[in-house]
Amino acid sequence: MYAKGIAIALLGSFAAAQETKKCRALAMSGGANHGAWEVGVLWGLLHYGNPEDYTWDVVTGVSAGAINTAATSVFATGDEMNMVEFLSEAWQSLTSQ
Repeated sequence: MYAKGIAIALLGSFAAAQETKKCRALAMSGGANHGAWEVGVLWGLLHYGNPEDYTWDVVTGVSAGAINTAATSVFATGDEMNMVEFLSEAWQSLTSQ
């Protein structure tokens, strides 16, 4: 059942990509504080570049990148600016106790 849901989601992403003839993917790696670093890079790309160049059809990640990927799943394609603001605030507010 889980695999069927993933297949349907991927097919939807590919169908959307066919309309624009582009399929953009964001792959994030893992490794403790690399998750915060990745969000900093995304923040810079979106704030200093053209946000329209950074609309991803597929987002994937492992370890800390998977945490970022999970957070991106609640934002629609085209809402990357709000996504990166949310992620940035989330990483900045982490504390160790």
